Formats: sequence, C-alpha cells, structure tokens
Amino acid sequence: MGNYDTREMLEAIELRNPMKTFFADTFFKVHRTHIAEKIEVDVKKSKRKLAPFVAPRKGGKILTREGFVTNSITTPKLAPERIMTVDDIVKRGLGENVYSKKTPEERADELLAEDLRDLEKAIADRTEWLVREILFKGKISVAVPDDGIDISVDFGFENKTVLSSDTLWSAASVNPIKDLKEWRRTVIKQTGTAPNICIMGSESADVFLSNAFVIKAMDVLNLKNVVIEPRVVNPALTFLGRIAELDLDIYSYDEWFINDDGGEEPMIPYGHVLLAGNGGIGSVEYGAVTQIEGDGGFVTYEAEIVPKQWVDKNNNIQMIRLTSRPVPMPFDVSSWYIGVVLSES
Repeated sequence: MGNYDTREMLEAIELRNPMKTFFADTFFKVHRTHIAEKIEVDVKKSKRKLAPFVAPRKGGKILTREGFVTNSITTPKLAPERIMTVDDIVKRGLGENVYSKKTPEERADELLAEDLRDLEKAIADRTEWLVREILFKGKISVAVPDDGIDISVDFGFENKTVLSSDTLWSAASVNPIKDLKEWRRTVIKQTGTAPNICIMGSESADVFLSNAFVIKAMDVLNLKNVVIEPRVVNPALTFLGRIAELDLDIYSYDEWFINDDGGEEPMIPYGHVLLAGNGGIGSVEYGAVTQIEGDGGFVTYEAEIVPKQWVDKNNNIQMIRLTSRPVPMPFDVSSWYIGVVLSES
C-alpha cells in the first residue's frame, strides 16, 4: 500500500475533474483561495448613478463610490475522514470477481481512491448546500453547540416575495408571467443586469405549466412569446421552455439532500422560484488549511481541498482526511430574486 504525502495527493486532486454541483456550477463559478482561515470579502448592493452635469469652465463634481459591506468571516471547516483497516483489504471488494487474485496492497490503493472520491463528493455536496442557503435565504446559519460550532453570515438579502393566499400561482386569477416580469424588472432596476434563468421545483413547474394565462400565451404561436418544449438535461434537471419577451429560460429542478437530522429535503424549498443570471452571481472563497505534517511541524496550505494520510502502526489502521474551508459569497446581493409562489398548508 502506497504511503502518499500531502503534496502528491494535492497534485492528484488538482488533476481530477471537479465534482458536479448544479447551483454552485451555475451561479458561483469563480473559486478563490486565501492564505488565511479568516477572510474579508466585500459585498455590495448596486446603485445606478448618472454622471453629474457640470457648468462650462467648472472643474467637475464628485461622484461618490458605491457602498459595500465588508464581511470578515472565519471560513467554516469541513473535514470528512475514512478509516482503512486490514479487514477492509484482505477480503473481496464490492463487484470484485470471486476468483480475483488482487493483493491486499492493490485493494488498498483502489480503496484509497474510492475513499478520496467519496470524501470529495461529501465536501462538494456541503458546498452546494451552502450555496443553496445563500440563494434562498440570503444567509448562512449553522449552530452545533455540542461541537462548539456557531457560523452566522447574513448578506442582507431583500429580493424575496412571499405571495399571499389570493396571489398564489395556484389561484385561477393569477398570471405567473406577470410576477416573473415584475421580479426580473426589480433586479434590472437595482443592478442593471437581467436574470436569464428561472428555476422551479416540480410542484411549482406543474402549476405554472397548467396555468390558464401561460397556456393562452403558448397558443399565440405567431408571436412565439412563450414556447414550452420540455427536454431532460439530466435526471434532476428539465428544460421546460422559454419566455422570449423576458429572455428567460425556464427549468424544473428536482434534487434532494439528507439534512443533519437525517431527513430528506428538496434542494429547492417547496413553492420557491429562483431568478438569476447563469453567468454567475458570486464566488466560492476558500480559507487556508493548517495541519501537522511529517515530524510534527505545522504546514499551511492555500488550496480548495487539502488531503492528509496517516497511520496507526500499532493498530494497523490507516486514516485519510480531506479538509476544505469554503464559504460562498455573492458579488451583489441584489442580483437574484426569490418568489414563494405556493403554500404547503
């Protein structure tokens, strides 16, 4: 069994194809690493100011800079790990031929590769969850008192409308396209940029597609304003169609995760609709990782994911850990919109 040092495993991780995560890959495409665990990131709320008029023979007028809020954050630490024992490598692995002649050393290398993939996937899934929290709540809040964990970052997100009972999309008198147009206009007014993608859960998508106003808009074929042409992008993501008037692509997204209490939750909360730009509205910032290496010295790494492998020779145990300190940060907290269009009650 190979005993790989951190640098060797770092190089291997950097050469691998990154794990696919829909929200992070679509909206938080920029990744930046830092040399400290605590980082400071500026988040703004755009204000569109015009250049001032100046009288002839006058020098000029001061145009004040846009305000921003500096968030000083100790990046949260993710550190999943796996144990490998002698029992794991002397017996046949999952899917391995009954008559396989693989040596324990070969199995150990294969198992190490599988463990690295599993741990990397766990980190990617948690990062995706952090992005979800920002998109739909505008903040990150994690508290685990028993472990001394208390993470709270509020970005001051305000672009959210919760429809009342008589304005829900399930009401026959409501036109969902009108709501989408209004929410899109709000983002344009605040930032000068327009959302070009709308993502719904299946329950919202079903109500949207069966809405009389949407069906009527689809029937106006000559204008081709609303075109519904469902197409499966992947098992969780379906392209439903396009509203040409709004330059808006409509998707249905059905993916779930296991929360910290062991229950299943949808990635898109029930009845929520997201409007954003698929060019990216934020970045994932990674704090530095410091760990003990070799003869006991501390080493700090500036990287997205930092591996560590060590052994307990007395008990014939090998440990592998991946550590990452990600925190997603929006560039402009006014650049997306959330509508709550259905009620669970």
